[in-house]
Amino acid sequence: MKERAVGYQFRHNSIGDIPEFIDAFDRHLEMRGYQHSSGHAYLTVANHFVYWLGARPFEERKLNKETIQIFLREHLPVCQCSKPGSKDIKTVCAALNQMLLMCGEVRSRKIKEAAPPKVQAVIDHFDEYLLNVCGLSDATRWYHRRHVQMFLSWLFGDLPLVFTRITPQVLCRYVTAIAGDYRPGSIGVFVYSLRTFLKYLQFTGHATPPVAAMIPRPPNWSTARMPQALNRSELNLFLSVFECATAVGKRDYAMARCLTDLGLRCREVANMQLNAIDWHQGELHLTQTKSRREDVLPIPETMAEALLSYLRYGRPGTDSRAVFVHHRPPVGQSVTNTTVRGAIRRAFSRAGLPWSGTHILRNTVATHLLEAGASLKEIADVLRHRSIDTTKSYTRVDLSHLAHVALPWPGRLP
Repeated sequence: MKERAVGYQFRHNSIGDIPEFIDAFDRHLEMRGYQHSSGHAYLTVANHFVYWLGARPFEERKLNKETIQIFLREHLPVCQCSKPGSKDIKTVCAALNQMLLMCGEVRSRKIKEAAPPKVQAVIDHFDEYLLNVCGLSDATRWYHRRHVQMFLSWLFGDLPLVFTRITPQVLCRYVTAIAGDYRPGSIGVFVYSLRTFLKYLQFTGHATPPVAAMIPRPPNWSTARMPQALNRSELNLFLSVFECATAVGKRDYAMARCLTDLGLRCREVANMQLNAIDWHQGELHLTQTKSRREDVLPIPETMAEALLSYLRYGRPGTDSRAVFVHHRPPVGQSVTNTTVRGAIRRAFSRAGLPWSGTHILRNTVATHLLEAGASLKEIADVLRHRSIDTTKSYTRVDLSHLAHVALPWPGRLP
């Protein structure tokens, strides 16, 4: 059977359509590489959903995100069907999402509380400013939108948005109100989002410059902490725990090499494309970076060897142009940030190292470069920092060089 168009609809309320659809779904799961056990569980969910859908009024028998949400919220909690199949919400949602994908729709996401229409209209224009004027990445724009939406909903609700009501007193009251629910670092991100929004209001002629300066700035104790990094022995231990005899092990080791040799971010590793690697010049061209700039970096020999080993002997056959792909369903599709982060977290666990996030590997690259005598400018170029101030924090870990400039303590005995 050919794949149905978006909004697949039963032609009549007969059981003849159901086996036809289930057979198509079975072939869809097989094509995407699902094992028999997973495929069987998904097929039982599909049978349950199609049976429920067939009992609904004719005009409502559509396979789309709306009917799936009704099935999940209204039917599944009170289901008394004779053969309901799995009721595990994770399995049910995964199966229903695969049905949507087969029919040409996007996955169904968890429904979030919608912002008031007037607030949402401002958020949409603000997002255009973040993208087209500021050039911010998707992740940065996401948390700016989220924080500003929370603030505007708190201040205006369903009322008209009168930006003259955004005063220093209101901003102070809001930041003080949320301060008890978040850590200082998170409050700092909130303040950063609010300052960015006030710059947007100034850019569009709705606010004056002094307002942004009136937002209380939480104390920043980050400079009091030493950057976390692995020493040489810990790094060697970490790299030794990957099972490079397996295809997945080759992939995970190659991803780890990208993080430890060039200090790439998880997102940059997940989005790496085959045509971004210039094997003749030994260069990696990065386009989907945090700063949305194209960067060119030299590929270290150890990273090149790991990539070649994976591409030749580990990567499954696929039409995807992504370097790193899934080895489990959906087989052959590009990995995500979560895949990269999960592989590194499991390696830390096998090595018995404390887990604090993948950024520790980026810190490790900077620290080892500094110890080898690289200048701050060279480190900033490798890590692609926009400001040298970001790189200066690593000077605090170079204790051997700091010792040469340390002054004697007053009153020290000879």
